[in-house]
Amino acid sequence: MRFNKLLFSFFIGVFTLSSYSQRQVKLGLSGGGNYSSLRFQDSSITEHDSEVGYLFGIATNIQLKNELSLQIELNYERKVVSVFSPEFEINGVKINSFRNYDLYDFMTLPVLLRYEVGEKSPFYINGGVFLGYLLSARERVNDGDLSEDLSEYFSDFDLGLSIGVGKIFLLDNSNELFVELRNNLGLTNIDSDPNGQYQKTNSLSFILGWNLVL
Repeated sequence: MRFNKLLFSFFIGVFTLSSYSQRQVKLGLSGGGNYSSLRFQDSSITEHDSEVGYLFGIATNIQLKNELSLQIELNYERKVVSVFSPEFEINGVKINSFRNYDLYDFMTLPVLLRYEVGEKSPFYINGGVFLGYLLSARERVNDGDLSEDLSEYFSDFDLGLSIGVGKIFLLDNSNELFVELRNNLGLTNIDSDPNGQYQKTNSLSFILGWNLVL
């Protein structure tokens, strides 16, 4: 239900901004992969390994000036980290080594300013903030089944800074493709226990997308 409200609010906001804009507006689809990690208060905690996840979403881009535009997105992201446990014994019983995967599913709302350099196929840089809403948090051992939802152990929201660089490829007057490398640096503690060891997210994403120029 919360996801539906977020999606509805996104479309209403995009429609309102587009209606009042007298400049070029683009609507787009995108997808790609991410490489995520967790940062802990105690710098000695290093057992969490980064893993590859994925993302996909929708976006609108509203021109503010010739080179400057506002980019608003709504993305589904799966962020994955893992912990490796070597072989050990309990009461003489050998336990084989295994890898435990932590899977975090987020809806993220990046709001970015984009500056383009060039005309026909410009490069661009963008930067701003993102708001993430945690849909679920689950675990998987090796290639086994996913655990029950563990979201109660994590905060509902993630907030951070986003910065990226990319390039646009114009196909014609109404269609363009783009590629982007982006980093989302989480600034909030996603651990729901205020007395626990805080943990913050970080994701490096490679994004491919298509825009329709209205």
